[in-house]
Amino acid sequence: MAQVTPPSAWHAVSIVSSAACCPAALGVLDTRFLSNEAPALPLEACSMSAHCRCSYQHHDDRRALSRRTPDLWSPGRGGYLGEERRRERGRRGTDPK
Repeated sequence: MAQVTPPSAWHAVSIVSSAACCPAALGVLDTRFLSNEAPALPLEACSMSAHCRCSYQHHDDRRALSRRTPDLWSPGRGGYLGEERRRERGRRGTDPK
């Protein structure tokens, strides 16, 4: 008997169709839902319920793109290349000199 690996907490599904689909499905095509929050198929408002061709496409993560990319405008992404103009170590009297 093959052992089934449980999906991750972020396992997601999107609704796809191989044929013409109803307006209810058009509104949610390619939207990713967490697996336990996905609407049942056929959709409740499906006008083609007897001939519905919608199915789930499985994804490892709910996010379509990685959000771990660095921001291009982030001030911390590169060092300052200009001349250092600070003469003292700090502005407070308690800062080490």
